[in-house]
Amino acid sequence: MKFLSFIFLLIFTYGCSTKEANTIPYKYRTKERVDMECKAQIEKNKNSQARAKSNSGNFAIGVMEAMMEDWACDPLR
Repeated sequence: MKFLSFIFLLIFTYGCSTKEANTIPYKYRTKERVDMECKAQIEKNKNSQARAKSNSGNFAIGVMEAMMEDWACDPLR
C-alpha cells in the first residue's frame, strides 16, 4: 500500500510541476499573422452586443471574448 501511495504522490507531483513556457516571440506565427488575427478579434469584439445587458450570461461571453482577444494578440502563442 505504501508503494502505491508513493507512486500516486510521484505522479501527482510530476503532473503539477511547472512546464517549460515558450519564450521565443513569433515562434509559431509570424508578426503579420499575429497582427491580422489581433485586429480581426478586436473588430469582432467591438461589434459584439455581449456587454449590452448586465446579466451573468452576457458577462461570461464578455470575459470569453476578452480572453480570445488576449490569445489572438499574444506573440508567444
